[in-house]
Amino acid sequence: MKANKVPVVAILGRPNVGKSTLMNRLSARMAAIVDSMPGVTRDRKYVPARWRDREFVVADTGGVGIEEGFLSGEVERQAFFAAEEADVIIMLVDVKTGVTDDDEWLARRLKRLKREVLLVVNKVDSPALENEASAFYALALGDPITISAQHGLGIGDLLDRIVEKMPQSAAVVSEPEIAVAIVGRPNVGKSSVLNRMAGEQRALVHEEPHTTRDTIDTIVEREGRRYRILDTAGIRKKRTGMTDIEYYSSVRTFRAIEDADVVLLVVDASEGPTEHDQRIASKIEARGRACIILINKWDLVEDKVKAKEVMEGLGYKFRYATHLPLLRVSALTGRGMDKILPLVDTVNEEWNRRIPTPVLNDFLSNIKGKLAPPRKGGRQLKMYYATQAGTAPPTVVIFVNDAGIVKPDYRKYIARQLREEYGFWGSPLRVHFRTAGKERSG
Repeated sequence: MKANKVPVVAILGRPNVGKSTLMNRLSARMAAIVDSMPGVTRDRKYVPARWRDREFVVADTGGVGIEEGFLSGEVERQAFFAAEEADVIIMLVDVKTGVTDDDEWLARRLKRLKREVLLVVNKVDSPALENEASAFYALALGDPITISAQHGLGIGDLLDRIVEKMPQSAAVVSEPEIAVAIVGRPNVGKSSVLNRMAGEQRALVHEEPHTTRDTIDTIVEREGRRYRILDTAGIRKKRTGMTDIEYYSSVRTFRAIEDADVVLLVVDASEGPTEHDQRIASKIEARGRACIILINKWDLVEDKVKAKEVMEGLGYKFRYATHLPLLRVSALTGRGMDKILPLVDTVNEEWNRRIPTPVLNDFLSNIKGKLAPPRKGGRQLKMYYATQAGTAPPTVVIFVNDAGIVKPDYRKYIARQLREEYGFWGSPLRVHFRTAGKERSG
């Protein structure tokens, strides 16, 4: 994170003191799942924020001080990774529990890091609790700052203090970034892909499904270009039987797809493609996002027979989406991982590709000579002219005498011809027919 010269503000504290709620307040968006169950946040999660014309990144972390439990040691390690790379650390405590042994332990650890540390006392939502906050002077981290993250009290003052502590030499980054969402079924290796792309362990990796509960947001740089990588929770087949946390994880995943420019759909090579992978690809297409299929765990494909079987399965499952690039990778061994971001660049360019109107109309003239336009009753479709109405995804509008004559097969034919001529590799392509001189469209 240091490489992009944007200051990092890390939030650390015990479980359930309100770290994710505070991150949502500081970033002014609902970026993290908030639940009363301790341990909902496990990974480091990065979101951009801005205050008084200063840009910075807020890192939310899992609760530290957990004595036992699933992945507790890894959660704590991730939290201290965030602290070590931060310019400013917020140690968040809960006024209602008072000073605990875990608070004292964390305060000692943070002092050794020699970073700017702000002691923030949360859940101070009444004047009576202001006096209770004085107990935290015992941690010897300076004057406690009192807030209520849930109600938004004291957030402006806290942001002022954060900006004061930031290094003044930090540059503001204004160059555009490409947002990349990593999606797929549970346990296909999404977090491992993120870690390889980031060059370090940003996300917890474990063979148990559902290790990632929330969307993980981090920045990766390559050759001067910035990528915001969104690792997401696995998309389950059915919503029935989900806990609240699993449901909101699913909601966050689909929001990440909508926030993305390019989506990496991770498929498990050892299992082969499934109908669920196919459904996820359809959802990405419906949301108009560019997509690359990553066939992960290729190191587990033992021989040529298995490799052929997997590729034939992919060809069948994604036969309706032959424009999607397929990349065989192994996040474990690193095979093919260096090809992902260059391919993201290519697909993003195709997603934003614009064809000039004169060129499209030359294309339209050629199409008329290849296949006669359809008829309906005694009327034949007449195509007058075409224009590209938008990009991301590319959208072509063809003005005709009667859009009602157009059938789905002919629309698909025109889309295929456009792809053959202009590419749009990895990108959805929208083709609309509109009756000239009327508002009605097909």
